[in-house]
Amino acid sequence: MTPSSPAARPSRREVLQGLAALLTTPAVPAWAAAPASKVADVYRRAVVIDGLTNDSPQLNPDEAIEAGMTAAIVDMQMYPRNFQSALQAIAEWQPVFRRPGSKLLPVLRAADLQRAKAERKLGIVLACQDAQILDAAMYSVNDQNLENLELFHAQGLRVLQIAHNERNALGDSYREPGNAGLSLLGQRVVERMNELGMLVDLSHCGDRTTAEAIERSKKPCAITHAGCRAVYASGRNKPDESLKALADKGGVFGVFNMSVWLTDKPTVGLDELLAHVDHAVKVAGVEHVGFGSDGNVLRTGGKDPQRDVEGFKRFVERNKGLPGSEQLPQHLHVAELNGPDRLLRLAEGLERRGYKPADIEKILGGNFVRLLRDTLG
Repeated sequence: MTPSSPAARPSRREVLQGLAALLTTPAVPAWAAAPASKVADVYRRAVVIDGLTNDSPQLNPDEAIEAGMTAAIVDMQMYPRNFQSALQAIAEWQPVFRRPGSKLLPVLRAADLQRAKAERKLGIVLACQDAQILDAAMYSVNDQNLENLELFHAQGLRVLQIAHNERNALGDSYREPGNAGLSLLGQRVVERMNELGMLVDLSHCGDRTTAEAIERSKKPCAITHAGCRAVYASGRNKPDESLKALADKGGVFGVFNMSVWLTDKPTVGLDELLAHVDHAVKVAGVEHVGFGSDGNVLRTGGKDPQRDVEGFKRFVERNKGLPGSEQLPQHLHVAELNGPDRLLRLAEGLERRGYKPADIEKILGGNFVRLLRDTLG
């Protein structure tokens, strides 16, 4: 039948019916319209959480929501990480949350994660990677540090890392040769975080600080973004003892997308990251493993991967010989996990490795949901 045949042309009524269908059909995210498969079904129903991103209030969440991301634990952007910078950083988020029609939803309790999923918004769990924001240590004479902690909690901070790359008044980072552990102030801050309903993050902490904080805490802790030292022997990664202790107390270990600390191979792919997931599952159990990109919501790293590598080389050269600076980077991120659909790509990789649907859902975010329910309430 030729295109010009009358029988081939739709009637006016059929055209109008087709237009009406287009106008009345609700928009669906691209990932939801993908061909059905077991992993796609898992991803659709999962609460999908990136355990650590680095984002500012200027974040436009549309692409992440379209890609199926439910929430992210967001390290607030501030340099240096101190009391005044933190006050300003957390204040900048408040009008963004209150803006009419905002698609960014502050997560103050675990129930907000389900709300974000239902309302197709991006849940934001505000975090800071350095407890130095509590100001200079004063615990011997007053409770000013604890009062500052309460102030930040009242303004929406829900995750605080004990120490970042440098030693502070609470404990040692992974780079400190002394490995001194948790201070008296650190002990009291962990206790107060438990009381307030805040998650203790230990990703950059030294081994002893990590162990002592887990032991001290009455609630589960997190290592939101790290690798497994048994898979790649960098001081930035965590030993099996830390993973076991974390899991024994109900915590969650998030494998990061920092390929410089995942392998010493000249090139990297998803399998190198999945090797760390496999090991973490073997040591800690699948109920205690997640993913924390250590990038930002829309992409991990910048738009120019080689420029990112060159920038990180400067960090390594400055810290040559210290933990985390064992080699000059040849790559910085796993390319497959660079976009806002990174957790779908991770789910596909887990499916290829034989993970069960229920376990994939846990790694995608279910374990972080439980953790936040146990800590935030």
